[in-house]
Amino acid sequence: MKDFEKGAKRKCPACSTLFFDFNNSPIICPNCGTEVTSLLTNVSKRGRPPKNAKPDTPVPENAAEEDVKIEEIPVEDTEIADIENDEPVEEIVEVPKEED
Repeated sequence: MKDFEKGAKRKCPACSTLFFDFNNSPIICPNCGTEVTSLLTNVSKRGRPPKNAKPDTPVPENAAEEDVKIEEIPVEDTEIADIENDEPVEEIVEVPKEED
């Protein structure tokens, strides 16, 4: 049996079929007949950047040293009064549901 080259692996842009080109020119998709001009590129599914990639946004040198100010929001007396005027749980009457 003769050993042969399969050529490059291709992906049809029209129907997304994966196939080998067998070093033919022009490259025609065996499924739909569309002429293919690009190679199938090995794309990571996670999209993780390479290890030597630089971050897109520059990080300021003093980012860790910045002081964060925390503001305390005062609780208004009206909110406390509303809670104090609520009915106790014992006084709340449950209404039975109507059955269909």
